[in-house]
Parts: sequence; structure tokens; C-alpha cells
Amino acid sequence: MQTGRTLLVHGAAGSVGFIAVQLAVARGITVVGTAGEHDIERVTALGATAVRYGGGWAERVTAAAPRGVDFVFDASGAGVLADSVTLAGDSARVITIADMSAARHGVRFSAGDSGRAGESLPELVGPAAAGRLTVPVWRTYPLAEAAQAHTDLEARRNHGKAVLTP
Repeated sequence: MQTGRTLLVHGAAGSVGFIAVQLAVARGITVVGTAGEHDIERVTALGATAVRYGGGWAERVTAAAPRGVDFVFDASGAGVLADSVTLAGDSARVITIADMSAARHGVRFSAGDSGRAGESLPELVGPAAAGRLTVPVWRTYPLAEAAQAHTDLEARRNHGKAVLTP
């Protein structure tokens, strides 16, 4: 994507969405991000226009981006693909990493297996080392508490990444 485009990020306050918003904003892309009420300020602080998800979200996105959205990145898996395709105008402009019903909507599902991880790492490490990319860490667990970390993550208690330490 290029400067001057608008990207809608679903799940903008989640770990993956949080990083996607930062990378897009750094490239001069206008970002609208859906988030829960308690995360609106966090998403706005990243440079995005935050929109509360839930009923009526598509209308709120339209109000926030009156010229429309060019692309949609779904990191939420919250059943938003049909309306996202409508907003983007084409299913080819929507990608999800979280909604297994993607094919029903003509949307590409990415499992992150593009084989480009090695190429992408410098794009993330440089800005992170310079303090221009933040990865939210929710909690650190000693390795002996790995089972508890998994339990907490499965219960969706986290707000950021869980980190295991030796």
C-alpha cells in the first residue's frame, strides 16, 4: 500500500493489529482501526482513527472514512468479512488472519506461511530497536509457568503478548 490510501484494521488493539497499525501509519497510510471501547485511546495514540466495534461498526467506519477504505486487514475474526468486502468494494482488497470463513466471502486467508518471514524481520527489528515500533507485552511468565500462560491466553485474559523467560 502507498501513502494516500486508507486501511481498515479489525482488531487494531490486539497484538497483530497493534503492529499492523504502527507499520501502516509509519508508511503514511491513513488507518481506521476497530477496537473495544476500552481500547479506543490506545489505538488513537498510534495515529489511527479508532472506531468502536460491535453493532453499527460499518456505519462508524463510513463516517470516519467518508472517502471509503481501500483495503481491509482482519486480525479479529469477529465475523466482519461480509461488510468489509462491501466497504472495500472488492473481496481481493480484504485479507484475514483470523476468520476461517474467508473463502465463503471470496477473501484470502493468510496463515503467515508466505515464506517471507526472514525478509520481513529487518523491517520489524530496526523500528523496534529505535523505539518506533511497540510490541505490547501483557505479562512475563517463568518457563515453569508455561501451562498457566497457555491457560490465561486461552481464556483471553491477555492484553498483549505473553513472554516466557528462562
